[in-house]
Amino acid sequence: MERILRRAELPVAKSQGYRPKPRVSYLSALPLGFSSDDEAMELILEEAWPAQVLLDKLNAVSVDGLEFLQAVPLEDKTPKQQALAFSYDMTVPNHLVDGLRDKIASFMNAASVEVVKANGKTVDARPPVKELTLDGATLRLVLSAQSGPEAGAREILACLGLGDELFRAIFPNRARSYIADEMR
Repeated sequence: MERILRRAELPVAKSQGYRPKPRVSYLSALPLGFSSDDEAMELILEEAWPAQVLLDKLNAVSVDGLEFLQAVPLEDKTPKQQALAFSYDMTVPNHLVDGLRDKIASFMNAASVEVVKANGKTVDARPPVKELTLDGATLRLVLSAQSGPEAGAREILACLGLGDELFRAIFPNRARSYIADEMR
C-alpha cells in the first residue's frame, strides 16, 4: 500500500520519529485465509483533496485486482472510524446444503450456543451473529466487530457442522465492512 501511495504522489502525512511512516490505518485485520471485496483504510493527507481526484490517482497506479471504490473526507477532529460488523459470504457445496437450513434456524433461535475456541476458551457464539442465512448455496454471515474473546466465523461454521470444510470446500469472503454511520 505504501508503494501505491508513493506512486500516486499524494501529500500523505507522516508519523514523527526516526523512521517516519505514512499515516494510514486499516479498519480491521482480515482473518487468516479469508478473502475480501471490501476493506477500508483511513489516510491522513497534509492538505485536503477532492474525493474523486484522490480515487482517480490511486486507481491509476494501483495493482491488478485492487480497486479503490470510495473516498469519504472526514473532518479534522473526527474520531478514527470504527467497524461495527462484517458480512461474510461463502459458497456451500451442494452435498453440504441438505439440513443446513435446520441447523441455521436452530442456531438463530438459541439464546446461547457455547463453543470452545482454538485457544481453549469457552465463549457464547450466539451474541455476535447479527444475520445467518442460506440463499441457494450462498451462506451469509454478518458478525459484529469483535473486541474480545468472541466467536468468529470459524466457530460459527463449526456450530453448523461445517468446521472441517473450512478452506477445503468453503472459502469465506468478507463481502462488506460496516462502519458506525452505516449501521444506524
